Amino acid sequence: MGRYFFVVLFSLSANAQDFATTIKDAEYALGMIRGPQRIDAINTVEYWGTGTVAYHASASYAVPAMRVDITRGGQRRIQVVSGAYAWNESVPGAGFIPGSTATPEPDALKDRLLELWTTPFGALKMAERASAKAKVTRDGGVTVITFPLMDITVKATLNAKNQLVRVETPLTEILYSDYKDLGEITSDVLFPARIVQKQRGATVLDLTITKVDTNNPYVVFPVPEVVEQASPSSRR
Repeated sequence: MGRYFFVVLFSLSANAQDFATTIKDAEYALGMIRGPQRIDAINTVEYWGTGTVAYHASASYAVPAMRVDITRGGQRRIQVVSGAYAWNESVPGAGFIPGSTATPEPDALKDRLLELWTTPFGALKMAERASAKAKVTRDGGVTVITFPLMDITVKATLNAKNQLVRVETPLTEILYSDYKDLGEITSDVLFPARIVQKQRGATVLDLTITKVDTNNPYVVFPVPEVVEQASPSSRR
């Protein structure tokens, strides 16, 4: 019994160590880890792209929050999530600018948080938080990390360079490729120059990323009063 317990304990410890090493290797590969203390220093990010749409996203992994500003066929759509709130904006910062409109979208909360946590940095952060609940498998130079996120299971695939190249959820597949330092100021942080998102096998987004700010840009997501009042929690 004692030997069996030792073997199981050793196996669990080895798996945990392998997982921690895998995550750190992936974070190093993207340049997320900085400074003498070797900690994840990416708290916010902002990036721009062109392709099927004109695209501008800003994210805070600490809040957590994300604003996605998309223009397609002359029509602009700005989607925001911040903490427990989701809403649409007529212009960035709507609800605090005269003449602007903020429209509550509480039913979109989960999907928008999922979008944040399936970005390259977000997926690695959430996989690391999953810790013992995550699983790592390896096959022919490809590493797959499987972990729970909210009420679903996410699969994150790393290539031989430990770069995140695919994130899969039950309904969505996101492909990341051609990692580069795309900042105006060199930071040695890598971000995918190509992002392709598919839903049920059909491509819904195909972007070439043209610029990235990974130097913890100042991005804010104040929640308008009309959005707070429309939240289900505010009516309890």
